[in-house]
Amino acid sequence: MSEVAVIVMLFGLGAAILVAELFIPSHGVLTVAGLGFLISGIVSTFQQYGQTTGSIAILSCLVVLPIFTVAAVKYWPRTWIGRRIAPPNPILTSADTSVPVAEMEHCIGRTGRSVSPLRPVGICEFDGRRVSCISEHGMVEAGVSVEGLRISGSNLAVGPVKT
Repeated sequence: MSEVAVIVMLFGLGAAILVAELFIPSHGVLTVAGLGFLISGIVSTFQQYGQTTGSIAILSCLVVLPIFTVAAVKYWPRTWIGRRIAPPNPILTSADTSVPVAEMEHCIGRTGRSVSPLRPVGICEFDGRRVSCISEHGMVEAGVSVEGLRISGSNLAVGPVKT
């Protein structure tokens, strides 16, 4: 086999392995192998054809690899295996992302107890139901009587009951 064929084969094999990495999840093993073949091709080019041709091989790899990487990141999620490995994020509605305020309104003005420490966020129990709460007045230890004050975002703002 001629010297040119060996060098072309090293570059071609390196590129093919890098493309295969997109479709075969190998956790980077194929990337390392592909880059190894490209480096072997560059070293062979330097040895066989000298400084100028070797420098051109390095520069062409430095231009082609970033373009390949950007294209892979942009188009890989659209391939059939990319959609299976990294499915698109679901579209969430407001019902999925927030706690219904109506469920917490009945706790305003009522007395409950902290189930977990509120530092400042924790869980309190009102009428047998656990509610995510935020302390209005610093930290509250577990087992302390608290009073529901108002709704703050998706949490019930509470304060310790003064006795």
